Amino acid sequence: MDTERRIAFLQRLALTTAQTLDPQSLVRLVIAETTAAMGVDVCSVYLLEADGRALLLTATNGLSQTGVGRVRLRVGEGITGVAAESRAPVVVADVRADARFRWLPGVDQARFVSMCSVPIVSGDRLVGVLNVQTDSEREFAGPEVELLAAIAAQVAGVLERAALQARLEDQVADLRRSADVHRRFTDLSLRGAGLDAICNEIARHASSTVALFDDEGERLAPAGPDALPATIPTPSASAEGDALRILPVQAGSEILAWLAAIDEGDVPEPVRRRAFEHGVTVLALELSRERATAEAERRLRGDLMEELLVDDLTEAEAARLVDRASRMGYRLRQSMWVAAVEADDPAAAQALSDRSVAPRIIRAVTALADQQHPGAIVVSRGGSIVMLVPGSAHFDQVERFALGAITAAGGLSGGNSFSCGISGTQGGPADLHRLLGQARMAVRVGRRRQHQGEVHAHRRLAAERLLASVSSDELSAFIDEWLGPLERLETQGKAAAPLVATIDALAACGWSPKAAAHRLNVHVNTLLYRVRRVREIAGHDLDDTDVRLALALALRAREMAAPAPQVAAARFREPHQ
Repeated sequence: MDTERRIAFLQRLALTTAQTLDPQSLVRLVIAETTAAMGVDVCSVYLLEADGRALLLTATNGLSQTGVGRVRLRVGEGITGVAAESRAPVVVADVRADARFRWLPGVDQARFVSMCSVPIVSGDRLVGVLNVQTDSEREFAGPEVELLAAIAAQVAGVLERAALQARLEDQVADLRRSADVHRRFTDLSLRGAGLDAICNEIARHASSTVALFDDEGERLAPAGPDALPATIPTPSASAEGDALRILPVQAGSEILAWLAAIDEGDVPEPVRRRAFEHGVTVLALELSRERATAEAERRLRGDLMEELLVDDLTEAEAARLVDRASRMGYRLRQSMWVAAVEADDPAAAQALSDRSVAPRIIRAVTALADQQHPGAIVVSRGGSIVMLVPGSAHFDQVERFALGAITAAGGLSGGNSFSCGISGTQGGPADLHRLLGQARMAVRVGRRRQHQGEVHAHRRLAAERLLASVSSDELSAFIDEWLGPLERLETQGKAAAPLVATIDALAACGWSPKAAAHRLNVHVNTLLYRVRRVREIAGHDLDDTDVRLALALALRAREMAAPAPQVAAARFREPHQ
């Protein structure tokens, strides 16, 4: 081909390819024009695959079409691979005599003997290889090789432009999808649509089944059965790649919840990932808003309860607070039981003040109240949990609820010990301060009698209720009058036997010497000797019923005045079913 015809051909090829962006159409055009212009029998195009390691036969007009899209040559393999690896033209007059030639069964034909391969290069990037072959031996001259290289350069430019156009179109489509996802999630956030709606939107965009779990692995949303469980093991970091992917929902460095998903539909991973990224951001906003709302509600309710519980109220003051509570959505009934859950040890007290543990305990107790006593109010106050239970509940039901509350608190705090006191009677808003005092007195007395991790009812207190109404000074004087001489003798180490413990055992056993001796694991004669010593030292005749009553009261008063014991571990009973 002379120079003018080559130039005319390249101009025509440039003009035609300038109007073609579809790579497949371009390749078919190139091989057709090249075959005719160069007078060859075969023209083929191999394009480099994405991994950069192999060349794929993309189009040919002389070899078997069965190999198109299937035949691959590694870079460096065969004449084609050598041209790709060296990025320089390779001319072979007779491939049958060249050891580099790679015969491809079902594709190559024995009649094609001469071959010229030139790399298709864009800048410093290999795009593919352009091959021509003839069925008669031919020594491709320099001008022919230059023409084929010029065609390859033209092809490289158009392929690069087509790839760039495709990338731009993908980016535009990606931006549009991202904007649509962002707009939809922003709308949900602004409307306060709730966790269920946000999870459903994530599921739609990601074509996945999704569910939200709290920091303990309990399911928050959405409600209803699906492929995801009710609970998941609490992960320490995001997990992807398995059938179940788990992503953190966090505000700053604080984990608020976990989003779990099972991928189902055929959605590109970038699209799915974008849906998750937008989704967890909006979920974090929604959870933060719910937390802020709950905290504000808790403070308002706490302030209201503080006014109700802090002191005795007049009926007018109580009516004002009832009206205020009604405007906040809380109904204070005219008849309520008061129960108070309190910590038995420092670890339990810490749990009730911990930012992560305390809300879970409150939620669990509130859920229990909603289930068993709809309309009950549960608040955190002064290091304890105060529960106002509608007076329509029978006392036994309140007692079972209280036992369930301390069991839940113990389980959620790692086994710490909690006790719960119940008021002796029901009362209205003006009586709440007094009823709370009764509940707390019941807990205090129970602890001093070495009963922790249990429910204590004020109505079951006997002498303690009377003794609690006596001033501390009078109570101390009464204890000293009846037990003081014996206690001082024991403190000084001058008592030959534990005389106060002996009186305590007798009182617990109905003043039966035989039963008390068995309780103390001593002989009955030893116990009778101690009784005589009590008479000699303190002047108390234990056969006198009035003396017995006074000593029994003094022992109860001594228990009430003693410091409350600390326990090392909780002791829980299972709730009644």
